[in-house]
Amino acid sequence: GMNRQKKLAVLVGVLVALCAIIAIVSGVQKHIDTISTVDEEIFATAESALTEVSWTKDGNSLQLVKNGDTWQDAADSDFPLDQDKVSDFLSHFESVHASFLIEDVEDFAQYGLDDPSCTVTLTSADGSATLQMGDYSTMDEKRYVTLGDGTVYLIDDDLEQYVADDRDDLMRVDTIPEYDTLDSIVATGETAFTAEYHPDEDLCYTDAYAYYLNENGSYSPLDTTKVEGVITTLNGIDRSEYVNYRTKDSDLAVYGLDAPTATFTVTYTKDDEQKSTTLAFGKNGDNCYLRMDDSPIVYRIDSDSYTDDVTTIGYDTLRPSEVLSLNWDDVESIDFTVDDATYTVEKKGDTYKIGDDVVEFDDVADAVDGLKVNEFNTDTPEKKQEAAFTVHLDKDSYPTLTVTIYQYDGDNCLVQLDGTTLGFVSRSLVVDLTEAVNAITLGLA
Repeated sequence: GMNRQKKLAVLVGVLVALCAIIAIVSGVQKHIDTISTVDEEIFATAESALTEVSWTKDGNSLQLVKNGDTWQDAADSDFPLDQDKVSDFLSHFESVHASFLIEDVEDFAQYGLDDPSCTVTLTSADGSATLQMGDYSTMDEKRYVTLGDGTVYLIDDDLEQYVADDRDDLMRVDTIPEYDTLDSIVATGETAFTAEYHPDEDLCYTDAYAYYLNENGSYSPLDTTKVEGVITTLNGIDRSEYVNYRTKDSDLAVYGLDAPTATFTVTYTKDDEQKSTTLAFGKNGDNCYLRMDDSPIVYRIDSDSYTDDVTTIGYDTLRPSEVLSLNWDDVESIDFTVDDATYTVEKKGDTYKIGDDVVEFDDVADAVDGLKVNEFNTDTPEKKQEAAFTVHLDKDSYPTLTVTIYQYDGDNCLVQLDGTTLGFVSRSLVVDLTEAVNAITLGLA
């Protein structure tokens, strides 16, 4: 410690001597600002105490006033300010710390404070405080600020980065809120479907599915990830361009929202309370618009995004890609037909048998689980059957499932479940299955 302090004292002495020499050489005794290292809270305020905040940044000015508990644009109380964004911004002023203190400043220009790039004024019942922000010291990675008392501070957290460049950055954006469970999505118009959450109902041969397409009381399973992905897609539509934030019913026709081209009504549960929200899409000429519920905000959205991402949502984008999602505990036996020969594999506990022979079934089970549709269609098979299997289940309501696979072309086969075409399955997956079945039946009488 002592040794280091000695060295430091010597260095400071050298620095003072150098400064004196420089001053003599230049013929003028320069004013030298006094710099000290501190860890000091230079400003503190709580959002709850503030009644007004205003700022100027890069030539743009904004003044917010608090009306009750709500922040408003002083010049335009209709503007839908996002209260969370305002709170987030103000949280950075709760405690402002400086690590350097520069006193006796005569020339503020050297810190960029003769013409501050950003000025923030915070007002409470106790009065106002103004923070002026100057240059960013890249060496220290800190911003120069002054509170107008002749002292310049280097602050630890660069406040300027949190100041909105533009009022639009603080606008509320309407999105589907966070939920605990997604209960249903009902779409109308250019895309029409009803997806419902039925996790515990016996609507299918397996308990692997929680969501179903409901067509007049007829249920088809849906992929949970794909259904929840609809919310991600709808929330992900760019809402940065608003065309109106004072929308009245009489304005809706201008945006084609008096007769929407598509709507999505999303019902969800949050904290044991069920709620619904509706997104309506409208078109006028080449322009496409979005509004949520009776929000005053109408957004212009990208028409390609509407066509590609929104109107394509439907059964084929939501249904499971796996041919079967078996719960193997429910399987009693499977009849495989490969190359015109049929074999029955019986399951007893974890043991699989063909006749009296125990067979190693893992590869077959993996191949069955691995069958995936790569493109849904309703084509009728025109070529010969390649393979088929019937699963017998210990379920009264769904005793059997039959998968039939037909030749199609060099890349794909056509697959049916209980006589209904699902679409194309890669030929390589079918080869995996037939080879796995051949491996366990080889050499059996």
